[in-house]
Amino acid sequence: MTAIQRIGDSNSGGGAIVFTAQGKVYANGKLVSIDGSPVSAHGKNVHAGPVTANGSNKVFVNGVPVNASGDADTCGHNRVGGSPNVNVGG
Repeated sequence: MTAIQRIGDSNSGGGAIVFTAQGKVYANGKLVSIDGSPVSAHGKNVHAGPVTANGSNKVFVNGVPVNASGDADTCGHNRVGGSPNVNVGG
């Protein structure tokens, strides 16, 4: 199991989740990230406007996969950190 990702959590390139298209599911007081959530720019080209991707195939919010540590964003950087005590299995 891996840590669920939330607004403000970063990827391995330093890009943080800045918004999520869902507004009902929280972990540790922060909205949970789902696939397609915008990530802050942390370089040029693919790193200038990435979104979260490759979320769980078992855990969803409104039918969209949630993101967890280790998932790769569209820029190729993996999600790191995340919730200290809310995990995603799958």
